[in-house]
Amino acid sequence: MRRCLIAALFLLTGSLAGAQDLRKSVTWENLRNHPAPLPVVGEIIPRPSNLNEPSLWSVGAETMDRDYADFSKFRQYMKDTGVGYARLQSGWAKTEKKKGKYDFAWLDEHVNGLLEEGIHPWMCLCYGNPIYAERGDNPADLNRSKLFADGPVMDGWLRYVRTIVARYKGKVTLWEVWNEPDGPANKDAHDAYAHLFVRTAKAIREVDPEAKIAGFAACNPVKPFIRLGLKEIQRLGGLEYMDYLTYHSYYPIPEGAQRYIEELRKDVAAFSPHIKLLQGETGCPAQLEYGHAMHSYEWTEYSQVKWDLRQALSHFGYGIPYSFFTMVDLNYGWMLQSYGLIRCNLQRTPVYKRPKYYGVQHVTSVFTPDLKADPAVHVECDAQHKLTCFGVRNKNRAVGCLLWFSGNRPTSSLDRQLVNVRISGLRLSDPVYVDMVTGYVHEVAGLKDRLVGKGDGNIGFSDLPLWDGPILLIERKALDYKPL
Repeated sequence: MRRCLIAALFLLTGSLAGAQDLRKSVTWENLRNHPAPLPVVGEIIPRPSNLNEPSLWSVGAETMDRDYADFSKFRQYMKDTGVGYARLQSGWAKTEKKKGKYDFAWLDEHVNGLLEEGIHPWMCLCYGNPIYAERGDNPADLNRSKLFADGPVMDGWLRYVRTIVARYKGKVTLWEVWNEPDGPANKDAHDAYAHLFVRTAKAIREVDPEAKIAGFAACNPVKPFIRLGLKEIQRLGGLEYMDYLTYHSYYPIPEGAQRYIEELRKDVAAFSPHIKLLQGETGCPAQLEYGHAMHSYEWTEYSQVKWDLRQALSHFGYGIPYSFFTMVDLNYGWMLQSYGLIRCNLQRTPVYKRPKYYGVQHVTSVFTPDLKADPAVHVECDAQHKLTCFGVRNKNRAVGCLLWFSGNRPTSSLDRQLVNVRISGLRLSDPVYVDMVTGYVHEVAGLKDRLVGKGDGNIGFSDLPLWDGPILLIERKALDYKPL
């Protein structure tokens, strides 16, 4: 009876993103019709993107330099994601089709459009240009173009870099140098990348001394390429130009990234304490794929949203800003990739918002920069599953914790398991249970404190429903939600 009531309520209230301008998502409705077995008292209120509000979150708007997506068709859906940033790729080959002649009209549409939607664009300067064919670029596969360290190609590249930075000075404040230079085409070319980075970074700062610069965008964050590349950049005197080191963390079990990130942190700290990590691109397919990252696994839209939220909130726990890949499905010609927050057809037209879209809304709305991970919070659980836990604090006070089953790839199951948990380092007087996947806020008063004796700094719950998607236990007054 209660599930029927919730289903009816959902049909009345509609989606969290506003007007129903796309087809309904069957998977999203199914998720909303299968809430956790606790009383539903509300739902997360989405926060639209706002240039004046700080954010931990970004979304991918890549590949439009190669027309794999059409910005004009999905722009209207970006503001409601609540992200603060979006990653673009600069498109040297699309902009300079005749040497010395630049046409930025297509990129103006993207940069200015994002700003109008309340989202800060950040730009990856990457990929070659077939008009400089003497270095062997394949025009049909620019993302595999060879790195270059000097010569006439570098001269043309630096002219382009200075021109694009001058054009978007004040609009684009973070520039990333190349995309996945450690990929198959350049896996041993760390010296070439170091020279490319340093010369490009110097050109950026000549034009915009206030610009932030990111390096590497590595697809193999623990391979020798980064360590050797940093060593050469250091020898060239270029570490001072690097504000961020970006990496792409595609692991079928999302928590598998943790030990690699810890190793990467040590590598970077050995060279410079001021360089910060930024997760610049990662996401999960919505179906079985035969190419690109994490292919050959049986993903669904249910496992996709769990994976993306687990990976994103793990990075919240690590204290690293995060970018969701990607806003829409990308048409590579030889395949239609399914990583998008929005499903698209072969004409690059949005069809419906996946559960991942709404999951991103939930993350961006709840996890603002006011919240930090609290390492003093720990949990014990009687479940047979491995459990991930991150404490959540606001200023100097612990206000909640994130919990989910981990250790395995997310499943497509909507079932929860009732478990007993004991949380130390956290005391909640009036907690609520937030399902980060569905967006529902649940009452848990009847389950609280049955496992804990007298004393401060501990809280317990019996028969708490957990699954392989993130849930948040948080003080009611610390959460902005809409009552139902």
